[in-house]
Amino acid sequence: MVAIGVGIILVKRMLKKNPDGTSTRTAPSLKETHIQKNNLTITTSDAALFANTLYGAMLDFGTDEKTIFSILDKIKTKDDMLLVIKAFGMKMYLWGSRAAFLGQNYNLIGWFRFELGTKEIAQIKPKFDEWGIPL
Repeated sequence: MVAIGVGIILVKRMLKKNPDGTSTRTAPSLKETHIQKNNLTITTSDAALFANTLYGAMLDFGTDEKTIFSILDKIKTKDDMLLVIKAFGMKMYLWGSRAAFLGQNYNLIGWFRFELGTKEIAQIKPKFDEWGIPL
């Protein structure tokens, strides 16, 4: 029992940070980014709906890329995307499932990095580059 507990602690530490204190799997901080309300084309309710739909498309095993692309097509501006990221918040992630003890919190960008393959990332990356949001 103690060995399992020690193993869990070690796995959590490995997942958290690189030796230099950074993480290659988590998204860059968007805390300094301010949402320009005059650039929004969606409401906060729309953002919450989009965030929940994206979460559902990535939750559990298997990813519904079609839904992800459909939602991203509805997001027109950088500020819309920032509002959706904010609505998504930080959610526990462990291989596409909810895991209270082993998972780690990631924002929407972190979930995209885990759930989408290189082909799908390449498909959405130009939009994020245009917005200046690191993917």
